[in-house]
Formats: sequence, structure tokens, C-alpha cells
Amino acid sequence: MKALGSSNEYIRQAAAEELANMGTELSAKTAEKVKKEAAGSWAAAFAAAGKPADREKALAFLLGFDQEAAPGEARLYVMREFEKQGMSFSGTEAAAVEAHFASSRLRYNEALLFFRMFMEEGEWPAQIPDLFLKYPELINDLGRTFQYTASGSEGLNLFLQWESNLTDETASPDNLRFRLLFYAARIARRRGYVDQGISLFEKAQPLAPESEQADACIWYILDMSLREPADVFTRRLEQFIQYWHNAAYYDDIMEKFLHTLASKRDWKNLIRAFDIIQKSTAANSKAAYAWVIARAIEEKFISGEELRTASSAANVPEADPASASVATAAETVAATAAAFLRIAYNAEDTSFYYRSQSASALGEPFLELPQEGAPSGKPSLANLPSPALQFLLGFFNYGAADFSLRYIALLEKELSIVELRSTAQALERAGMYAQSIRLVSHYIGKDGYPGAREDMELFFPRPFSELVEKYAQESGIAPSLLFGLIRTESAFQSGIVSRAGAVGLTQLMPDTAREMAGRIRRAGGPDYLASEDGLDLGDPDLNIHIGSYYLNYLIGRFDDTLLSLLAYNGGMNRVRRWRARNTLPADLFLETITLFETRDYGRKVMAAAAVYEELYYKNR
Repeated sequence: MKALGSSNEYIRQAAAEELANMGTELSAKTAEKVKKEAAGSWAAAFAAAGKPADREKALAFLLGFDQEAAPGEARLYVMREFEKQGMSFSGTEAAAVEAHFASSRLRYNEALLFFRMFMEEGEWPAQIPDLFLKYPELINDLGRTFQYTASGSEGLNLFLQWESNLTDETASPDNLRFRLLFYAARIARRRGYVDQGISLFEKAQPLAPESEQADACIWYILDMSLREPADVFTRRLEQFIQYWHNAAYYDDIMEKFLHTLASKRDWKNLIRAFDIIQKSTAANSKAAYAWVIARAIEEKFISGEELRTASSAANVPEADPASASVATAAETVAATAAAFLRIAYNAEDTSFYYRSQSASALGEPFLELPQEGAPSGKPSLANLPSPALQFLLGFFNYGAADFSLRYIALLEKELSIVELRSTAQALERAGMYAQSIRLVSHYIGKDGYPGAREDMELFFPRPFSELVEKYAQESGIAPSLLFGLIRTESAFQSGIVSRAGAVGLTQLMPDTAREMAGRIRRAGGPDYLASEDGLDLGDPDLNIHIGSYYLNYLIGRFDDTLLSLLAYNGGMNRVRRWRARNTLPADLFLETITLFETRDYGRKVMAAAAVYEELYYKNR
């Protein structure tokens, strides 16, 4: 109640929302204050349920398309106030509200039951119902409902019928046509109708009202094309890359294609795919393809015509045939490999993996960050914290850090980089490392971000540093590697338990931990198994000791850091089976691993280790 009288508007708004969510009877005076200060969904709810009741506002609010998704309390409030004034919705309107509510909460079978109330004598109408014309976002709800229920091709046939019956006189026909084609294509994809799905996405893409929707169509086309021969994928890649808006949107697709090509040693199509994407802004993909091509050239897997194609793609001058010699040919190979390494190095790979690998190969600096003069994380007296930042920092000042996360997400776009940094620092001081890392990842990717060492130190923090450095030294591994492993495994959350049952900072499986604890005891270390309560893997000291010991144990078995990391994630026996079928060098072998989780894990830990080494240990 007192917070409603705060001088800070964000505090007043948060207090109003909490009081509204409580659903308790308030005095008339307090209720008026709540309505006055409410923002977002609750402001829209109060406007929709005002007197006299506005049917259109209420329906728009309940369908949730004119503001952020409404909490259940706000929805119930509007319905209750609407009924108090003697108003009601038609049967189809009520069905649409319930269907939208169920769909927004992923209860698709329930949503389908409500949507079926639009059917006439057991069949859907041939024309789009008026309510769908008025609220076309309902098409999205219905499309997802058909996609994720056992409704066969019902939705596909219905959407195609509705699309064929659209006329130029229909309001916003292109918008409706896009929605119908897009969701018909998604249903076809779900049902395994690859050719039809691709064809429908191709029809929808030029009709997309927003760039993100156009990118979604192309993403689906390329994803479905991964099942086709490599040359079919590269033709579609070449066809659609000119329409990409956000190249990073396609990183996962390009990673899957790289995995397929590396596994098959299809260097020809790998070079061709690189040639197609090299002029795009797909930084991570360019770095990955260029690095793999460079390493394949160095290992003499690429030669002859493929090498000439690669040289042309990297703009390496051809050797003079009149003076060609073995030495000249070798120089061309070296120059081509170096050119691709340079491309990988300069691609501004935000994953850091290929940047760090190519920097090491070229002898170039990895991270180039200002040491001094970086923007301060503390606002100056001339630039006091904004009301939004004051509001957020208040949670930390009063020991309520856990309650800050929802409001940080809501206000993130309003804050400057300096204010976001201050918030990330507050999260880190509260021991909320995963949340701090997530926030930093958002703002260092913003256009115009200047780069600052303090942000990289927030992004790659060093909690538990005494324990990490102590056990890294005992185990004979680099502390940067152990930090990279812990950051990747748990983001420094000591109490975290994975779905598979892995526990703690280094995410140890209980059986593995017990085996390693026995080895530690037999080697003269502490007897962790002697405790009557068993291994407490949530204890940072014990967890880091066993985790570092296990990593060193794997390094001894595989005699390779990268392979040991892959075994840490994927299991020793599985990596041995993969390795028995594939004799590529470890860094290229990584690209061929069947499980994406393990491929990605290897890259993440190696990249993080490189950053930790550069930030904290390089000059020691």
C-alpha cells in the first residue's frame, strides 16, 4: 500500500500490479490508485472493463492481441466485470476466448475442442469465419492447434480451402493469405509432407508482413532441405540467401549442414556453401566454414579441382603455370589455408570458438579490449540512476534479488548499456551468475556496443576462484579450462541438478562421482565416501575437486584435451565408438559428432577456456 505513494513510477506500477494480482477487495480510494498506476496488461484490463462496458475492448483484451499476454487474474477480472454489467458474448466469441486462452498455455487438445464450435453440422465453413477476419491472429492459434494435435491433415486442407476462397475484396488479403499458407506449411511439415511444405513456405515468404516472419519461412525451407542431397540444399541456400534479414537466425541450420558435410567429407559442397554465405553477415557460420576448410586443406584432404575452387572463393591468386613447381604448389596450398584462417579470424564470431582457434593458428591476438577508459558501470553524479534502474537495484538493496528477474526482463529494453551493466553487476554480487551472464549476452550484442573489459569479466566471471585454482593445480590442468567447464556446465550454480541427474558446479553424475571419489581416496586424498550422508555434490569444494579429478582422468585416457571434454559430456564409451569410426584430427572430428549437444559443448568449453586464459592468466 505504501509503495503506491512512492515518487518512483516503476515502484508505483509494480505495487499496483501486485495488489491487482492479489484479487482482494480494496477500498475505493486504493482501487482508484491501483487503476491509475497500473501499466501493461492490468492497464489494458482496467480500460477494457471500464463503465460502460466496451464489448470490442473487452473482446480484444480477452483474445490478447492488442497487448502483452494477460495474466490469468487480469483475464478473470475483465470477464467478471463484464458480466456484472449484464454483458455477454456470443457462443462463437466465448469459444474463441477459451480457445485462445488454452492455446496460449499450450493446451492444444483443449483448444481444439473450443475451436470446433465454429464448425457447421460437423464441418468447417468454406469461408473464413467473420471472427477470424476481425482477429486474424486467431488463425495462428488455430494453426498451432492443428499442428500439435492428432488432427491429421484436417488443418492443412481447411487452411488451403480458406486461402483459395480469399478475394481481393477481403480486408488485408495478403496478411490473411500469409497466415494461412504459413500455418498450412507448418502442418504439412509436421505430417512429413516435405515437398508440399516447402512449396507452401515458398508461397508464404514474399507475403510475410515482417522480416522475422520472412526469415521464419526461409528457415523452414532450409531445415526441410537438410533431408535432401547436399546439392539441393546449396541450390536453395543460393536461391534464398538474398532474402535473409537476420543472418544469425540461420546459424543452427548452417551448423547442421556443416556437420553433414564434414561427416561425409564432402569438401566440394562445403566450399560451395562457404562461397554462397561469405558475402552475407552470417559471422558465426562464415567463421565455422572457413575454419573447417582451412584445416581440411592443411591436412591435405582438399586438393586438385576442389583446392582451385577454394582458392578462388578465398581470392587467392593462382600460381603462374609457366613457373609452376612443387614448391609453388605447396605455397599455394599454404596461402589458401592461411586465407581461410584469416577469414575465420576476421568474421567476428560471437561464439569465440573459431575466433580463438584461428587466432592461435595465425599467431594473432584473440581478444582486443580496452584496458582503461571503458565506460564505468556506476552512473556518475552528473548522470544519476534513472527511476527504472533505481527500482531494479532496490530489490538487491533490500535482499529481494530473486524478485528482480521478472522486472529486469520487462525493463531491459529501456535501460542504457551502463544501466544494464549496473544491473548485471548487482546480479553477480547476489550470486546470480547465470542471470548476470544472460543479461550481459543481450547487451554486448547490441549495435554500436563499444566493447569493454569489465563486460567480458562479467560475461566470464570467476566465482569460487580459490577452489578452482587449487584443484586445477592439484589435477595438473589449466584453471582457465576448469573455469570454462564450470561456466558451460552450470553457469556457477552450485545447487543445479540436470534432467539427467547431473549435480552441482561441474555437473557430476552420482555414479561417476562415487567412482572418482574412490580413486581420490586411494590416491591419498580425502575420503568423501566416509560420510554417512553420502556425497554432497552441491558442496562447491567437493564438487570442484571431484570434477577436476575426473577431467584429468579423462585427459589421461584420451591424451587430448578436446576429446576428453567430449567424453566428459558424451561419455567415454560413446566417444571411443565415434572415434573408432572416424580418424579425422580432433578438431575436425568434433564437427562430425552425431549429437549436437556434445559438438556444441566441446566448442563452448574450449572457447570459454580461451577467454578465461586471455582475461586472467595470459600474462601470469
